[in-house]
Amino acid sequence: MVNTFDKWADRIYSETDFGRGIATSLAGVVGLAAYLLAGDWVVAVFGSVIVFPIVRIVAASYHQRIKAAFDTAQSEKSALALYRQLSIDEQSVVLAFVNAGGCVMTWGQVNKAELPSAAVESLVQRELLGTSMTADGMRETFVLDSDLFDAGQRADAF
Repeated sequence: MVNTFDKWADRIYSETDFGRGIATSLAGVVGLAAYLLAGDWVVAVFGSVIVFPIVRIVAASYHQRIKAAFDTAQSEKSALALYRQLSIDEQSVVLAFVNAGGCVMTWGQVNKAELPSAAVESLVQRELLGTSMTADGMRETFVLDSDLFDAGQRADAF
């Protein structure tokens, strides 16, 4: 019996799943409250068993939304920091894409924009700018990293 309890306690306290940890804690509180109010351990166990899955689903969902928002904010922060580290000429290339309204420009648009060729090549070497084809396969395009494009939009707003 002691060995089984030790394994159970070890599993509960080494748990890394946020939803399960919160659910275990809240189910324990509900079970204790039910036992203290009713004085019946069966009611306490049923209360804990009923509450656990509900709290686990709610806590996991809430945690997932918070984590996704945090990850998005970190990604945006990293892209903005990268944009600020670019040279003035590289930033002008990014802003040309922003002014064109998208992270894709045709070769003709790039040539008309008279962008500094060294900055274009630098962004290519940094793997922030690449080439692709239009959807109809008729023209070759330059494609700017979408996170860098978004950072350029935010930087242009200031």
